[in-house]
Amino acid sequence: MNVNASKVANDKTTPKLDWRMMLPVFLSVSFYAASAAAALPILPFYLKQMGGTPLIFGLVIATEALTQFVAAPLIGQLSDRLGRKKILLATQGAAFASFLLLALATAVFPVLLARMLFGFTGGTFTAAAAYAADHSSAANRRQAIGVLNAAVGLGGIVGAGLSGYLSGISLAVPIYAAIALSAASLLVTAIWIKGSQTASHGCDEPAENEASVDKVSFRSIVSSPLIRVLVIVLLCYFFAYGMYGSQIANYLQATFTSEGNSFGPRELGYIMAADGAINILVQLFLLQWLGRYFTERRLIVLICAIVAVGYITVGFAMTLPVIVFALLCVSVGDALARPTFISALSVHAPRERQGIVLGTTQSLLSATEAVSPVIAGFLIGQALYGVWTGMIIAFVAIAAAIAWKRLPLTDPEAEGQANL
Repeated sequence: MNVNASKVANDKTTPKLDWRMMLPVFLSVSFYAASAAAALPILPFYLKQMGGTPLIFGLVIATEALTQFVAAPLIGQLSDRLGRKKILLATQGAAFASFLLLALATAVFPVLLARMLFGFTGGTFTAAAAYAADHSSAANRRQAIGVLNAAVGLGGIVGAGLSGYLSGISLAVPIYAAIALSAASLLVTAIWIKGSQTASHGCDEPAENEASVDKVSFRSIVSSPLIRVLVIVLLCYFFAYGMYGSQIANYLQATFTSEGNSFGPRELGYIMAADGAINILVQLFLLQWLGRYFTERRLIVLICAIVAVGYITVGFAMTLPVIVFALLCVSVGDALARPTFISALSVHAPRERQGIVLGTTQSLLSATEAVSPVIAGFLIGQALYGVWTGMIIAFVAIAAAIAWKRLPLTDPEAEGQANL
């Protein structure tokens, strides 16, 4: 088949997203992501001022992840039953309260409580992704999820950029910026997002039919062999990313010096802002283009290869340009990974169970995020940088190998287009 002809056919058959429905959730997620990005860059340094070590920071992040592990499936199921808007309001309200507590913290324990509360907000993206699934088809699902990831990227630019600038005044100032941004996300959700339709019911009210109130067991969610493989690949990939993302600031602070200055909150904030910009560019241009020429399996393997190059380069980087190249590879790969994985899971999940499937997957990811920062924090604290890098690369290689061997040759979204 002629490749250009196939490309034109795909462009004609792929339905357009309904931006009247997507724009409000895009803005809501952007503000939420901006609030998270404003607080996160200063967190390791905020804890360090209170006497916290890299291991303590890892434990704080792990506690947040454990909260997500417990809350995500429940939040996902409640979004199926009660509607997306109500759950978005609840999780964004929890985010607002967590930033208030963080701003008042003067010791490690209140910070721990604040991040534990923030862990409940992990359901924000789950509910937003389910909302996107409600208003998209299999043929444009990846694009819809990509829109939300672009929102996360935009929020990352704004929040992390503010954090990098404001941290020069005080480490507490970015937290107050996070409070304001969190309030904005609540207002957008409350005023602009309409009561979204859940797949099992026609309005934003609790479904009364029996199917909607039955609790879905974990076994039934992963009864599909393809979903099981996707979940395993996803866990391996994000375990590696969790080890990297949770400790990259402490690693660079310990090993990298530029022009006589060590790595600090300003540098981390700017890196996160750049990561957000990369995220947007990838969602708007690169992801859609790759989706035309790569099957799901090949795209996942490509993503693993890109991030592996970044992880290897981080372990050997001694100059700023090399560090920038390494972080660029990881940012591009991660920006491709999230919509690819979430879209794949969403396409294969029953429409009436989008929230519970995505929420349970988020819970499993939270389990890896609870373990990986502690392991990484221990390795970085003991200056075992080579072991840290080696473990990260090993898990990415496992993810790529399983994807290549076990995922199908055909692309589910291509099949969705063919059925239109």
